Order: sequence, then structure tokens, then C-alpha cells
Amino acid sequence: MSEVQTVNVEVSPQEKPKIAKKVRPVTIVTYLMLALYLVCLFAPFIIIVFTSFTSDTELTGRGGFKLFPQEWSWEGYELIFQDDPNAVNGVPSLLAGFFNTMWQTLIPTVGGLLTSALAAFIYSKFRFPGRKVLFLITVLTMMLPLGAFGFVSYLFYMKLGWTDGASGVLPLIIPGLFGSASMVFFLRTYFDSALSNEVLEAAKLDGASNLRVFFWIALPLSKPALIAQFIFGFVGGYNSYGGALLYLYKNKELWNLQLALSELVLMLSEEGGGYGNAQCASALMAIVPLLLLYVGVQKYFIEGINIGGGKE
Repeated sequence: MSEVQTVNVEVSPQEKPKIAKKVRPVTIVTYLMLALYLVCLFAPFIIIVFTSFTSDTELTGRGGFKLFPQEWSWEGYELIFQDDPNAVNGVPSLLAGFFNTMWQTLIPTVGGLLTSALAAFIYSKFRFPGRKVLFLITVLTMMLPLGAFGFVSYLFYMKLGWTDGASGVLPLIIPGLFGSASMVFFLRTYFDSALSNEVLEAAKLDGASNLRVFFWIALPLSKPALIAQFIFGFVGGYNSYGGALLYLYKNKELWNLQLALSELVLMLSEEGGGYGNAQCASALMAIVPLLLLYVGVQKYFIEGINIGGGKE
């Protein structure tokens, strides 16, 4: 009997038949909704950009809405940087406010982040009596409406002499150095999931103290979470308006960016109701630093907010 031989023919990946994937209607609707959301999200920003490059004469003479200017103009930027009616000692108010915002925000944010990280590390890696009760009290403070205590806080700081002159900046800086409950809560969750107890114990066996373990091991390994919390804290301080209005309004040289921006826009709107280009240019200049910050640390920010994804 003759033997039947079977021949295996291998088909290269290029020769394999391509199967067309069917696009479901739900997917199409989802992408359309996301595209519509994207347009609605960026529309105000785009309008601000083009309006800032439009001359005041063209803005007041328009019969209706037009996105693109007929002639590009730097009039709005020249007004806020060269002819600023609210300048501080010859320095444009937005520029002075920006530098004030930097040091008034960075000091409490960095100090508070370090304090919160230390507290979160203790709650996460140390076992001591009353630990759960203290952490519960810390978390419960997140539910307190702190805005309702604004008047009481002002009276307290007034008794300390922190509301007059240059001392008015102290209520905006000193309390932030002690951290925040939200930072402690999120960082403790990150320490629980991302920091291996075995690594910390090995460092202690090598003779490292608790503070050395915290600064040389815990903090470097928690860089994404720290950057994410830094961004949240920095953006909150950067956009702070109520505190600056309450404590710094009498001292123009210490105005932060939001207070300087508000006063500049108000002053421009009162002068005949025009200068829409300068108002949009002011708002755009206040937005750009935050955009650059997010673009620069986007990778760590996305990684840091995915808390709980690590395994011991």
C-alpha cells in the first residue's frame, strides 16, 4: 500500500487573509460624543487666544461674532505689559503677581508635601496605639467646610498681628507648612500599595534609621505620587483668590497673580467697557504657566494618580 504523505504549507503573515473588523454603532456614538466634548472644552480657550490678537477697534466695531481677526494685533499685550494702568513700581502687575504667586505658593506646597508625606509614611509603615483613631480624625477633617471658618481664622490671625502690612502673607504660608489631610490620605494609600515592607526592613537591618529610610528610600520610590500631589497643591495655591483678597488687599506689592488679574480686568472693563483684547491676553498669560507645568510632568502625574495599582 502506498503511503499518503501530508505536506504542511506555512503561510507567511503577509499572505494571511485580513478580516475586516466591524465597527459597532456604540463605538461610533462614543467617539462622536468625545469629539463634541473636546470641541466644547477647547472652544473658550481658542476664542480667548484669537480675541487677544484682535485690535480693540475691530472688537468694538464688529457686527457679530467672528473667530479670526482681520488684522493680527499685539495691542492687548502691549497694554498689559507696557501701558499697564495697575503697574507696581513700574513693573507690570501680572508679572509682579506671578513672582509673588510663585514664592507664596511654592513654600507652603513643598513644605506641606514633605510634612504630609512623613505623616502618611508613619501611618502606613508604623504600628502604634491609636494609629487608626488618629488617621480617622485626620480623614474626617477633610469633610469640614473650611470656608465657613474664614471669619474666625481672620480674627485669630488678627490677634497674632498677621493681618497688617507685610505680615499679611503669613496666614497664606504658615498653615500650609503643616500639610493637608487629603495629601496624607492619598500618600498613605500609595505607600501601602507601592512600598514593599521587605525593602524597608532590609534597609533597617543595614543600620539605616527611620528618617534615613524615609528620605533615601520612601521618597525616591514615591516620586510619581509626590509629583501628582504637588500639582494638586500648586494649582490650588496658584488659583487662590479669597485668601489674597482678605489678607493682602491693602498691600499691593504682595498681590498674587489672581488678585492682580482680577483688579486689572476690572480696571480695564471700567474704562469705557473696551479693551477686550487686553482682558483676554491677561487671562491667557495666567493660564500658560499651568499648561507648561502639566505638559512637563504629565507622565508622572498620570502615573501618580493611579494609586493602588502596585503590589507588595
